[in-house]
This record gives sequence, structure tokens and C-alpha cells, in this order.
Amino acid sequence: MTQQLDIREQLALSVLLDAHSLANDCPPFPGGEECLTRLKAVLPSLPEDEGITSSPLTLAGALSVAGAAAGSLQAVAGLSAADEMPADFAEVLSQLLSELSSLLGAELRRQKADQVRGLYVIIDPEVTGGREPLEIARAAVRGGAKMLQLRDKLRDKGEILPLARDLQALCEANDVLLIVNDHVDLAAAVGSGGVHVGQTDLPVAQARQVLAPGQVLGRSNREINLLIESQEMGADHVAFGAIYQTTTKSGGRGPQGPERLKEARAVTHVPLVAIGGINAENVAPVIEYGADAVCVTAAVGLAPEPEAAAARLVEAIRQAGGKV
Repeated sequence: MTQQLDIREQLALSVLLDAHSLANDCPPFPGGEECLTRLKAVLPSLPEDEGITSSPLTLAGALSVAGAAAGSLQAVAGLSAADEMPADFAEVLSQLLSELSSLLGAELRRQKADQVRGLYVIIDPEVTGGREPLEIARAAVRGGAKMLQLRDKLRDKGEILPLARDLQALCEANDVLLIVNDHVDLAAAVGSGGVHVGQTDLPVAQARQVLAPGQVLGRSNREINLLIESQEMGADHVAFGAIYQTTTKSGGRGPQGPERLKEARAVTHVPLVAIGGINAENVAPVIEYGADAVCVTAAVGLAPEPEAAAARLVEAIRQAGGKV
């Protein structure tokens, strides 16, 4: 009984220490001030022998602390630790931690929006010219790609996982954003930059329940009204295409043409990704009509020299006035 009481006390104290750390050391960010003020107001003073040593948090660090506090709080509730933490206080604190995590996640995703730019290369094991997908990915990164997407429509997720981990390590080492196509659970498992879903995949709200708060979510769109819908759902960036004729994705409809990007840009307030048949020779109007990023598969994956192909695309994007 004494041991269980000690665990309760330790967990309750851990929650309070984390909560005080958030209240005092979380950096200011848009939308967070009011929530942090309410958090400070509800927190009791700590025992004198448990004084807080101030250590400034990053936004990502604050999100991690909020998650740890929420986990400890659930454990306290599971131990029925009413003496250490009354149920009404625990409920208020839980709501504040959840709200703060949501706000922090939204801000981290907003900051990641700047990485949705320049060259975005899809790594598909079926589009490598017989080479290893990781080899294509390394070449794309050396050539200047700012985003990679892992797309594997044929293998089971257990088979895809090792490649996903390797790609995430590559991207982390090079300040590149890794996006996982379709598989929200796989994106969550490897801690990728985010996930990309299509119109018939898991809806945005349900995908958010699986992803970490700071992971971004992109959504495919072919029509202007779908671009609007995706943003209303909360997509962090949107893809629009196919811009030109493409052979790497089946579909009965013809290409949109780069001119339609004008219309897409006019209704889009998140980063806009153009996709479909784009290469170094035809990318200029894509950028000029408003795309923030250009997504390619075969233009790099099937190129005799993928690194050189990526570098040519990056230079063409730069010359057209795009951010790289």
C-alpha cells in the first residue's frame, strides 16, 4: 500500500512539475498566450523543496512536455489518486494540456509550411529504373530536393517500414521533410514530417487522431472545389494536378495544364503543390502560375543520373522565381 502511495505521489508531482515548466518556460507563440495564462492560474504552488529550475523550452520541447504530463495525468487517474490530485482539478488540467498540445501542434505545422517549397520527389520502388529506392532518395537530396514522399502501393506496411525508417533518418540529417503516402499509421510509427492522403483515403480529421500534433498533412485534389474542401478540413498543404500528361499514375482524365494553377492559387491559402508530368523543361510556367512546390516521380526516379536531374529541376525552379 505504501509503495502504491509513493507511486501516486511521484506521478502527481511529475504532472505538476511538467505543468509548471510549460506555464513558465513555454516560448510565446500565436494563439497560446490565453491558454498559458489559464494554466498558470489553476496550478497550485509546489512544495518548497521542489523548486523549479527555469529552462527555456522550444515549441517542440513544450509539445513533448505537454504529452508527458498528459500521460502521467492519465496514470494518476488510473491509480485513483484523489488525495494527491482531486478529480475536478485533474479534469481541468487535462483539458488545458490537450488544448495546449493542439495549439502547439498547429503552430509547429504552420512553421513547417516553409519547407513545402521547391523540389518534392516521390520515392516509389516501382519507379527507380531497377535501382534501390534509398539510392534515388539520396541522389534527390544531394540534388537539392526539400521534400521526399514515400509511396509504395504494392507491399505490406511491415515490408515498407525499414525503408521508411531509412528515409526518415536521411531527411532528418539533411533538413528535408519526409511525407508518407496513404499510410497514416506508418507515418506516426517512424515520426515522419507528415502524411499525404488522397480523396478516398482516411479523412483529415481521423488522420489527425493518429498523427502526432506536429506532423503535417497534405491532400490530393483535382478540382478547384476540392482544394477548398481540403483546406476547410484542415489540410496543411494541398496538391493539384495532373498538370501535364503523366505515366506514373493511372487515371482516365487528361492533364489540367499549367494555366489552371492560376485558379488554384486564387483559392488556396496554404502551400500549393503542383504534380503530374513536370520536368526541368516545362516547370517554369508551373512556378510562374503560383505553385510553391513541384512534385515529381519519373523525372528523378527514372533519370539516368537522378542527382543531376534533381539539380536541373531545382535550378529551373529558381530561375522561374520559385523558392528552393
